[in-house]
Amino acid sequence: MDTPPTAKNWRLNAAAIIMDAEGCVLLGKDSGRNPYWHFPQGGVIKHESIEQTLAREVWEEVGLRPTEYTIVSRLSGLRYKYPSGNRKVTRWIGQEQTYFLVRCKTRRPKTDLHRSPEFSKTKWIPLQNLKLEMFPKFKRKVIKNALQQFFGPGFPSKHAAVKTSSPSSPSSSTLTSRTMNRYLVPPGKKLRLKDYSPDDKSLFSGTKEESLIEFDKLREELQELQKKLFAQHKHKILVILQAMDAGGKDGCVKHVFSRVDPQGLHVVPFKKPTTEELDHDFLWRVHKEVPAKGQIAIFNRSHYEDIIAVRVKKIFPDPVWKRRYKHVLDFEAMLAEEGTVIIKLFLNISKAEQKKRLESRLQDPDKLWKFCMDDLDDRNRWDEFQTAYQDLIEKTSTPEAPWYIIPADRKWYRNLVVARLMVEKLRHLQLSLPTPNFDPASIIIPD
Repeated sequence: MDTPPTAKNWRLNAAAIIMDAEGCVLLGKDSGRNPYWHFPQGGVIKHESIEQTLAREVWEEVGLRPTEYTIVSRLSGLRYKYPSGNRKVTRWIGQEQTYFLVRCKTRRPKTDLHRSPEFSKTKWIPLQNLKLEMFPKFKRKVIKNALQQFFGPGFPSKHAAVKTSSPSSPSSSTLTSRTMNRYLVPPGKKLRLKDYSPDDKSLFSGTKEESLIEFDKLREELQELQKKLFAQHKHKILVILQAMDAGGKDGCVKHVFSRVDPQGLHVVPFKKPTTEELDHDFLWRVHKEVPAKGQIAIFNRSHYEDIIAVRVKKIFPDPVWKRRYKHVLDFEAMLAEEGTVIIKLFLNISKAEQKKRLESRLQDPDKLWKFCMDDLDDRNRWDEFQTAYQDLIEKTSTPEAPWYIIPADRKWYRNLVVARLMVEKLRHLQLSLPTPNFDPASIIIPD
């Protein structure tokens, strides 16, 4: 089959770093005379996505089906040139690879080499024992780059083994419904926002790479819970996200809810009020977007902007935003009484981290569209916004709709905490799939 051409004739390629439950990775021995080992990999063929290439190559080369592993992370755009004299060099300059980090669902699946002559044998090797010298010279730079992106800049020489969760190994996480209360703002208590560190990661003692494995499990469970929520058609979930500019609201939605069925998900990014919206009370546009039964609604910014922004930017006189506290509390109390579970999250980033993210937007063409000159004006009012948020969270954290202050300087930890919180909230509802009101065995489908 023909391989589709790429820019400057780089051949698109998928490669897999496959990990078992003991923190070992799978390597294949070159079937030729040279002594080198390889990760499973192969080129994209016509009309094939990169994920389909991954699935096909792993199946052909080592005999693992997609149902036997989960994709934890990926890294695209890694290139290496073919060595001079390679028979492919007349057509391709080299390979442009996407590396996938995948986790086996069982302790250590059995490999099968009968489908491809690519490898003469395979072996599982502890991650910390990997040496670049094991791989062909022309691939080493790319492999080192991929390994360092997945497992840290000290890899491989300074790296300790990463172990995935297994029944015999303790988890690095202490994220539970009880410990999550560390980030809960107790209703009626005085709040000092400075007491909540944006850089905190105290409920997870493992590495970022270990967190990705736990995060993946949480997303799987969230997917199953949301399926039951949607099918049961009884409960309603409202997630409210607030943060300073570049606080990670979009990223949180993208990563935490990436596997949720879109049928049951409603994401609302509230912008500046339109002329029509300004002709109504400030909650008019909000009430229209609250979740229906079986639905999760996510407010990316919310009705709280009509207090925060109005206060700091002095859009209306003080009495306007001050009386809105009562309106919001009454509104949320009504939603809760009608069966809506309200989860309010303040993604807490530091001023230094915000600076890094805003600079990143200016330097990255793919992120430049996110930058707005108003961001600089708001940054100059950092202390005013912090004071306003502190006051707002303290006044509106209630038993039926409490606030959680989520450390957000580390994106991976933010995602892990939010995913765990969502799972805990949905578990508490004791969701189940509806029982049919008929006997399935009695149903005959006509020809």
